[in-house]
Amino acid sequence: MMRVLAAIAIAPLAVLPILTLMFGPWAMAHGGWRSLLGILGPAIVVAYPLVLVVGLPMHLLLVRQRRTRPRDYALASALLGTVPVLGYVIVAVAFEARFVTSALPLAAARNLEWGAIGVVVFGVCSLAVGMTFRAIAQVTAFPSRSR
Repeated sequence: MMRVLAAIAIAPLAVLPILTLMFGPWAMAHGGWRSLLGILGPAIVVAYPLVLVVGLPMHLLLVRQRRTRPRDYALASALLGTVPVLGYVIVAVAFEARFVTSALPLAAARNLEWGAIGVVVFGVCSLAVGMTFRAIAQVTAFPSRSR
């Protein structure tokens, strides 16, 4: 139980190096530390509630189903990061096209770049948090029943 609590406290911090590597050079060139903190601050504010609301139930489900290999955590956490953003992009494209089928390709082309960036960023951040959570919680493939 203490490992899980430690994982809840520490795993969301995994977004910091990921976002710093992805956006740090750009942020430093376009506004310095304030710009970088404008990216990292909201990420942390969002990461902690998401770990509690989505990540912890995912962890409990994976442990219950005995799906605790690194691959299981990687797949589950990457999907939890990418699927909602992908859904948002699809809805945004539909609204921009005003639900007219012939306008969908042009709306999709305009939103493709930012949509792809969002899917990659959220997917990689979610993957980092999920794998960090697993590493801290020290989940094994075959949990011991003895004490």
